[in-house]
Amino acid sequence: MSIIVFAGPSIRQEQVLAFLPNADVRPPAKQGDLYLATRDKPQVILLIDGFFESVPAVWHKEILYAMSIGIHVYGSSSMGALRASELHTLGMVGVGRIFENYANGQWEDDDEVALTHGPKELGYMAVSRAMADLRYDLTRACEHTIITSSQARFLTSALKALWYPNRSQQALLQFAKNTSTENSLPATEGFSKAQVDRLSHFLQTDSRSLKTDDAIELLEKVSTLDLATLPAKNVAYALHENDAWQTLINDVASTRPTRIQVDLPAPLAPNPITETDFFAAKLRSRALEHADSIGVEFTPWIRPAFQKVAQQWGCLDDNGDVAFDRVSEKLLSLSLTTQQFDQWIEREATLLAYANQIEVKTEHVLDEGLIRQPG
Repeated sequence: MSIIVFAGPSIRQEQVLAFLPNADVRPPAKQGDLYLATRDKPQVILLIDGFFESVPAVWHKEILYAMSIGIHVYGSSSMGALRASELHTLGMVGVGRIFENYANGQWEDDDEVALTHGPKELGYMAVSRAMADLRYDLTRACEHTIITSSQARFLTSALKALWYPNRSQQALLQFAKNTSTENSLPATEGFSKAQVDRLSHFLQTDSRSLKTDDAIELLEKVSTLDLATLPAKNVAYALHENDAWQTLINDVASTRPTRIQVDLPAPLAPNPITETDFFAAKLRSRALEHADSIGVEFTPWIRPAFQKVAQQWGCLDDNGDVAFDRVSEKLLSLSLTTQQFDQWIEREATLLAYANQIEVKTEHVLDEGLIRQPG
């Protein structure tokens, strides 16, 4: 494979393939993935998205190793922009405005590009919004004369003060509503109701992602490369393969698991486990084990599982659609990381797929009905 692309929330797989039809598109990268990619001997690696939270992030040395053996490595949008800003003097190529903001020192915090998102099967749909994209929203709102530069700075400061999973366009609008001129706040910061309405309409109809725009710029650039004549990457440094590097290689040398195995956190205020709870949990465990042993394909059930969990959490709007801001709030209240939530949804999808394949006879339904009869 000549080109390997690590992408997720910033740009969809079909968008990548529209520019690079023969590319090998892989999930957001974690530590070790860049090294594993080098074993497939690509000419080019594009790092767009990467994991931030409960798994180690892409290591700089993986990128340096790839370039030292002749592979061209580009970065943009998210983790790619971060790593490119740190390694562009050593040969990694950065593309886009986010990369430039990091490279020139205007931005320093990793959380500018961080967000929470759903699993691959749901297209890595965003649950929160990256600070970089919220800044872009406000810049474009100024260009459309919807808000003033002073108001944009005020909202930027308010959003930056939030923890990144809490950042969203809904939070942006709420800050504007809370600082309306009707509440007698200073005119330099206060928003009229007309401004809030125009801003809301603008975000709903004309919102764009800077992360996506930067990713597209990278894909356009790479699509012009002539791979048939592209020379191997040359670098001016010598890579030192120390003990830490050998440890990484040993850790990722075997085939990586298809799922990220993480432990769910303990409930904040655990309730006593009843006999009924234990029996249900045991049945669930056995069902998951059997589903795994017979190779149940859970992927088509990811979306129904996500809808089911969202409904149980009370995270649906009046139209029955998932309210992602409510999902984000629930994840925070449960102290769940993105990877933990993904694993949870995979298990729920596996159970739905398994239940769809198992025959339930009439006497089984009658048994359950008798059990539930009042004594």
